[in-house]
Amino acid sequence: MLSSLLAVALATPLASAQDDLASFSAADQATEKVEKPDTDLSAELGGALVTGNAVYYSLNASLAFAHKWSDNKLAIGAGANYSAGKADADASGTLSDAERAADSQELARKFFGDARYDRYLTQKDALYLWAGAVHDPFAGYEVRVHEQLGYARTLVASESTKLGTEVGFDWAHEFFTEPQAEGNDFLEESDTYENVLAGRVGVTFSHAFNENVSLSDTADAYVNVMQPEDVRLLNTAALNTKLSNVFTLKLSNQLTFDNVPVEGFQKLDQTTMVTFVASIF
Repeated sequence: MLSSLLAVALATPLASAQDDLASFSAADQATEKVEKPDTDLSAELGGALVTGNAVYYSLNASLAFAHKWSDNKLAIGAGANYSAGKADADASGTLSDAERAADSQELARKFFGDARYDRYLTQKDALYLWAGAVHDPFAGYEVRVHEQLGYARTLVASESTKLGTEVGFDWAHEFFTEPQAEGNDFLEESDTYENVLAGRVGVTFSHAFNENVSLSDTADAYVNVMQPEDVRLLNTAALNTKLSNVFTLKLSNQLTFDNVPVEGFQKLDQTTMVTFVASIF
């Protein structure tokens, strides 16, 4: 049972992140332009299943595609975080027979997708267009869609270490699961929809300790230009251990801090996972 609980602690989202596919701003975005076409496709999967005195399960999955040619790069990513289980409805600390017989309840549900195009101006400078969407009702969003354009530059690009920075302008369309309180001057058109215009600054870093172990981290800050106190901070860190030419074991943490969250929801979300990554080609 203890091992099962540890597995869930690593594989189950503690709370659904409410914004974007943070890992999409990975350290390979602002890399040097390539001379020959290069294509990468990988799939990531992790989860946990617990039965007995506690009953719940979780599934975390994603798919990432990237194609580089000449002075161009196209990247597409999609994923899902889902968890459900039997609830301790009476807060007794244990599951009763009636609670075990009841239907499982959702604990987390998030689906997301992103697409991005980079046009390289030099070996280390690029302009990009980025669009994405997320469905995350546990953070208050029925749907959140965004479009972004910006500039990326590679600062360090050695065999083992990469460091880059990005600046951009983001336009988001937020559709809330519940109406927001009246009197919010920043809500437009209705109390279930809001436009957000924000500036973004991002930093990407990766380092390979050797051919089998590497570390990456991506940090982003979004500032609402119409409501400066509305600040979003995103961070994704990952430790990767190569198991073979195909499989990698990945320990990752995704953190989202929203200083002005959807009404009734918390400011801080995080997801900690252990997943297997398969490099398809």
